[in-house]
Amino acid sequence: MATVDPAEKRRLFERLSSIREIVFGVQDGVLTTAGVLCGLSGAVSQHSQVALAALASTAAGALSMGAGAYLGARAEAEVLRAELDLVRADAAEKPYTVQEGLLDELCKEGLSRETAFRVVRLLSTAPRALESTAEAKMFGLGGPLLGRPALDGVVMGIAFLVGAVVPLLPYMLITIPCYDLGGALVATALTLFGVGYFEGWLAHRNDRWRSGVRFLAIAMSAAAAGYLIGLAISPLGATAG
Repeated sequence: MATVDPAEKRRLFERLSSIREIVFGVQDGVLTTAGVLCGLSGAVSQHSQVALAALASTAAGALSMGAGAYLGARAEAEVLRAELDLVRADAAEKPYTVQEGLLDELCKEGLSRETAFRVVRLLSTAPRALESTAEAKMFGLGGPLLGRPALDGVVMGIAFLVGAVVPLLPYMLITIPCYDLGGALVATALTLFGVGYFEGWLAHRNDRWRSGVRFLAIAMSAAAAGYLIGLAISPLGATAG
């Protein structure tokens, strides 16, 4: 039986920690651009104007999502780090509270009180090990939870851009009315189904198609709503003209 390399597993978990940004970025990029295309197609008759507006929306959306992900992750990390510093300061003043708290948590996880006591006593010989274990067990705090704001922002921005290109590219290449929007919607549906299926594959689900269908249903609902809104506001453009 092959042994599990802890270092390799750690690197794998670090890579998988960006899945949230990738899935969210691609999904939002596809849906936002498809919604823009559908909405403008219902309100604007010129193909080039719709494509140009969607292209501008794509660029602005990628920058906005990347910046938002960075600022959000940075704010979260700063708040959690400040809370972690308070916990460590309190533990330095009252080390027995950390030992008692960790003892209780280990007992809750199934260890007998005698065994948990031996574990805590052993960890107490290495203060750093006791501190990190207590933070993880008692408060759910740790290094990975603090995140990587810069990486999160870059991944989110790129994922949004990739997702946005999916419906935009066929719309720009196909200039025949109705077929251009149809091609964009087909690309949107296939991409979101693929993203959902991929997420199910990463999660080792047997019913991976359910995730794909869920993404597909959201895409079609957003696209239909955007198109109807565009039709509703089209008289306003005619009045302004």
